[in-house]
Amino acid sequence: MQTPQDHPQEAISWKGKIACQYIYSNLRLDTSQVKTSVNSYIYAFFEKGSAKILYDKKEVTVQPGDFMFFPPHIPPVVLERTDDYEVICLIVSSNFVLDCPTARNLYQTASFTTNGKYPVLHLEEKVRNDLRRTLMSFMSHLSRPHSHTTEALQSLYGLMLSDLLAIVETNNSETYTSQHSYKLFVKFNELLRIHFREHHEISFYAEQLGISPRYLSMMTKQVAHTTVAAFINNHLMLEACWLLKTTDYSIQRISELLHFADQASFSKFFKRVNGRNPLQYRRDQEPHT
Repeated sequence: MQTPQDHPQEAISWKGKIACQYIYSNLRLDTSQVKTSVNSYIYAFFEKGSAKILYDKKEVTVQPGDFMFFPPHIPPVVLERTDDYEVICLIVSSNFVLDCPTARNLYQTASFTTNGKYPVLHLEEKVRNDLRRTLMSFMSHLSRPHSHTTEALQSLYGLMLSDLLAIVETNNSETYTSQHSYKLFVKFNELLRIHFREHHEISFYAEQLGISPRYLSMMTKQVAHTTVAAFINNHLMLEACWLLKTTDYSIQRISELLHFADQASFSKFFKRVNGRNPLQYRRDQEPHT
């Protein structure tokens, strides 16, 4: 069993896109290793001790084996912790998420923004051990980069997302079985995966669900703590990055495939969400075989 002294005190990072840190005692989370940390996703796996965490203005208590996910709009704040407190944190920039081919199909903000009333996932021992091994693999690859580190980290991230997706869906289905809003939310996500390229407007999804746009917005905010527009934009951005990275389609062609009014509208959207225009993003990508 490794002790805290076996782990580096500083976050181990890769190209400012992803970092992993083992936190214990009074050591604080270091987000400076990841660029645009304000737009980062943080995954925390609690190994030892207990702590009181402030999550979206609510105080929650975590125990060994618990897991929490912090989206960009909810930064982690530790209010109290015991002396034997230990946690492994994975910090992932939004750019890494957008660049990851596997995340294109797996990443759904709703699925990992756990319900505000139950923001902590209590993991069974086997799941806990699997997740810890994955996080240790992140640390290993970050510590010893090589020519295929990009692909290795993306594969690990896809593996972790798929495992967490299964856990969250199971927990949510048990928690919300009798709640109409969660069932509608699941249907909304199914519709979105099919129609996001052609339909960017909230009214389309509300009509398909037989509810008002206002109710869809309220329900999404209640279950996922984010907006319908954020879901639609996330799917569009993942697809746009995928097409820019893996095809030689022109910017005009991609804007047509994603049903933007014109190339200028697509470029404006892309730069607003990604921080770079589509051409800059394509040029920044590493060559992939």
